[in-house]
Amino acid sequence: MKRSELLEINVNKRDLIDGLMTGIDVITAFDEDATRMSASELAEKIGISRSAARRYLLTLAHRGLAATDGRNFWLTPKILSLGGAYLDSARLPRAITPFLQRLTLQLHESTNYSVIIGDEVVYISRVNAPQLLTTGFESGTRLPAYTSTAGRVLLSALPDEELRAYLNSIELVAYTHLTVTDKELLFDELLRIRKNGFGATENQFEIGLRGISVPLKSRRGKLIGAISVSMLTSSCSMAEATARCVPALLATANTLMLWV
Repeated sequence: MKRSELLEINVNKRDLIDGLMTGIDVITAFDEDATRMSASELAEKIGISRSAARRYLLTLAHRGLAATDGRNFWLTPKILSLGGAYLDSARLPRAITPFLQRLTLQLHESTNYSVIIGDEVVYISRVNAPQLLTTGFESGTRLPAYTSTAGRVLLSALPDEELRAYLNSIELVAYTHLTVTDKELLFDELLRIRKNGFGATENQFEIGLRGISVPLKSRRGKLIGAISVSMLTSSCSMAEATARCVPALLATANTLMLWV
């Protein structure tokens, strides 16, 4: 499987709507490093004119998707309705959720379904365990793929050449003092995941969190995401966690192959 299969299709340029593509660029330009921007700052960031940037921002504000103080603009919570539309309409997340619910009841741990987009893993569906302390990440969360168990499982499906290209293209940032930042060590870990058929990580993005994940494939054998279990590292040892969770995850993934 190539990463491009998950990201794009070949479309004739004359069939594309430039304004919509720029509008998407405007929305995604807002991030943790740029929570508020002026029209000039946005224009410089995405490579459009200041007047065009201002019109896009005013349009978002008119629809309630952005707010402004007269100079700077920022996204409002209403922007989440765009992601909600996907979750409400997409068949796959709705089909997977009941299986995650059963898996959570069986393991008494939070479960989720994730996909990889570019260099990030995105959590699409999540079922929280009925515990006082909820572990893991909510639907819509995006993480660097190499820090996530699901992300590593999905990366491990790439051919060696594409894995090397991915590792050469990114900077491995240490989110904790235990985050793997050595590219050769990460490459070897991804090969082990590919061989074993599952991945397990601890303390890679946040201290105290463990993830265990397996690939999810369609009945035609196409990789369509990963299903995972999230838990606290203090709940049990890694060996105990994998012995308990991996068979249940694999059984769920195999059952889902008949439905998705």
